[in-house]
Amino acid sequence: MKISPVTGKYVYVDVGGIEYKVFFLENGEGIPLVCQHTAGCHNHQWRYLLEDPDITKNFRVIAYDLPLHGKSDPPFNAEWWKEQYDLTARHFIDFIVSFCQTLELENPVFIGASMAGCIALHLAYEYPDYFKAVIGLEGADYTPGLYNDWFAHSHVHSAEVCSCIATSVMAPVPLIPERDRRLTSFYYSQGAPGILKGDLYFYSVDHDMRETVHKIDTKKCPVII
Repeated sequence: MKISPVTGKYVYVDVGGIEYKVFFLENGEGIPLVCQHTAGCHNHQWRYLLEDPDITKNFRVIAYDLPLHGKSDPPFNAEWWKEQYDLTARHFIDFIVSFCQTLELENPVFIGASMAGCIALHLAYEYPDYFKAVIGLEGADYTPGLYNDWFAHSHVHSAEVCSCIATSVMAPVPLIPERDRRLTSFYYSQGAPGILKGDLYFYSVDHDMRETVHKIDTKKCPVII
């Protein structure tokens, strides 16, 4: 019988008085490595890292779903259905820090790609004494132009659009095996309507570090881009 060493749990996280029931996967021991998924997806993006023995022998790998993504619920004590979902930089930062502090993580390393690579810069700038380091894959100080109404248009299947966009920017076979291309596309197809667009609000509207990125104290919090 083959059983994965990865375990899944829920934790209740408070952000500004709003309670979130957050699902996360974890495996390994050592330095906490907190993994944030990309826009419109969920924590299964980190499936290989979570089971890599060379990583998990030194790191406690933790991959969570943002609220409204994957297996994480919408906010518990708020009428979330009455508001359009737009992920702001402030909420994104506060959620990640609250999640880490709720789990009582000491000096975690943060890793993320795309929009999560961008939020890594915010974390390094605002919390250099808390995060041991940040790794921003495909991160940038400014990423405009992707917050579009047609992502949530009634004539568009938003989950299929999300999946197609992800597939279009993946490397071709054989650089990425066909199995992994298909699986990644499948993950992106599971998003709820409006979530991709809401994530892209942070990525293309609220994220702008052109005036502050040079102020990051990389001696306190190393940044890998």
